[in-house]
Amino acid sequence: MIEFFDTNNQKGFASIYDTHITFNKSLMSYFLNAYRVRVGIERESKKIYVFLMNKDYCMSNEVPESSLLPISISKTYVRVCSRAMINYIISSFSINIPKGSFLRYAATYDEKNRAIIINLGEEA
Repeated sequence: MIEFFDTNNQKGFASIYDTHITFNKSLMSYFLNAYRVRVGIERESKKIYVFLMNKDYCMSNEVPESSLLPISISKTYVRVCSRAMINYIISSFSINIPKGSFLRYAATYDEKNRAIIINLGEEA
């Protein structure tokens, strides 16, 4: 049986730097309708949840504006920049990001929660 390559089946991953998180191209399609994101963590399972928020929801004031982070979308990646968010993640999970480097983890889209889940237990 012939199996065909499909770019939509590529594994997603997130790279965590000291100032931002970058998502690879295979996760970009999930961000197309996103205006901002909200980041949450689950300490026990070592997971980071990046909830995708559309503009209408962000403007509805249902969530505090201070918890909404802007996104940058290029042709090959999506980036969420916030040193405070990264410091929160580092301290919550006691991880160390080498200066000038990054850590790469597996990331998947969760349809139920409309969120990208970064699994810190699975390095990519």
